[in-house]
Amino acid sequence: MVNKNTKERLLEAALDLFSEKGYNATSIDEIAEAVGIKGPSVYKYFKSKENLILELSEICDTAYRNSMALNSRRIDINSAREFKEFSLGNIRFTIVTDKVRKLRKMVTIEQFRDERFSRNATKYQYDNINGMFTGIFADLIKKGMVEAHDPEQLALMYYSPVSVMIQICDREPERIDECMKKIEDNIDLFIDKFFIKK
Repeated sequence: MVNKNTKERLLEAALDLFSEKGYNATSIDEIAEAVGIKGPSVYKYFKSKENLILELSEICDTAYRNSMALNSRRIDINSAREFKEFSLGNIRFTIVTDKVRKLRKMVTIEQFRDERFSRNATKYQYDNINGMFTGIFADLIKKGMVEAHDPEQLALMYYSPVSVMIQICDREPERIDECMKKIEDNIDLFIDKFFIKK
């Protein structure tokens, strides 16, 4: 039976190192050393460094999808207040959840070196969010709650400033409160300008 404690510690150490140094610049020996074992012992838990990163990605992807309600076919929002609460909850999760933040940093470091990470960066930073908010805005337009505009353009206009604020938080964690205030102000302005029914 696999010792879950050691396996979990290896995953945590790998994520820490990958998010600081990058995937390619981190060796199996460094990961092992961080948890107090020898490099070859890592292979008891993971067949390769590639398997380690795949498991890490799966764990973070599951946490992200569950929090962002990406498993749902339809996100039902019925008021501006619900829209704001949904948005702020997801943004807070994205900014403060350590594993998600570290995975995002790792993907940012590696996206120009490895096509797989480049695809993941686009998936997490554009495709998933764009799809989710395009669907939300299309639904809100149908309900007569939001002015009739191209829902994909509304989504892009809505989440682009948020993405910039998240990047600032990743680089300068001491600015989280400031960025969350700017994000909330942006949401309020967006609601004021585009929501018909508040």
